[in-house]
Amino acid sequence: MKNKKFLLLAAIATLAITTYSCNGSKSEGAAAATEETAAPEKPLVFAEFVDLDLSSYGIPVVTKAPKDAKVIKSTTEGEIFVYGGKLFKLTFSIREGNAEESVGLIKEMTGDKEMNPGFDKFVTEDPTGFVKQNNEGKLAFTYGVTTGQSSVVIQEGMSHDQSPDQFTDYSADDVKLMYEAAKATVAK
Repeated sequence: MKNKKFLLLAAIATLAITTYSCNGSKSEGAAAATEETAAPEKPLVFAEFVDLDLSSYGIPVVTKAPKDAKVIKSTTEGEIFVYGGKLFKLTFSIREGNAEESVGLIKEMTGDKEMNPGFDKFVTEDPTGFVKQNNEGKLAFTYGVTTGQSSVVIQEGMSHDQSPDQFTDYSADDVKLMYEAAKATVAK
């Protein structure tokens, strides 16, 4: 019972972080104008991604990421970010229990329209992951990897305040590419 309450609390925190990271404010004024006139980033291609071992950061997995991706330690214990540029950001966090349990609790809360009125539907559902769509058509995902007695939960984006560019408006293709990288993640 105590473990279920902890998992529920962890799932609520994860959902809150995801909601915050996906709804961060965009810069206005000169910064917004600079963003529009800046050269577009080269499109990311999954086939060009490389293995990125996160075990030295306390996350016992190997994931796929763009070649020059950086790992950023979060101010939240047990959480790190992989920053592969403006259009590729992943959050990795440790949870108790296996991936099915961790992701299942998050999915249950995500799909509860009373708790999450912006939820529209699940676009993709896997045993340890899902892609959801909100009422505005924006996609987001959660994916889990079991690592022994715990699991690693992976979600798109990163905290607005810790993102080097504070960009949070991902296209459906951006989210699908990040989900593909998450699904390629394996326990170490």
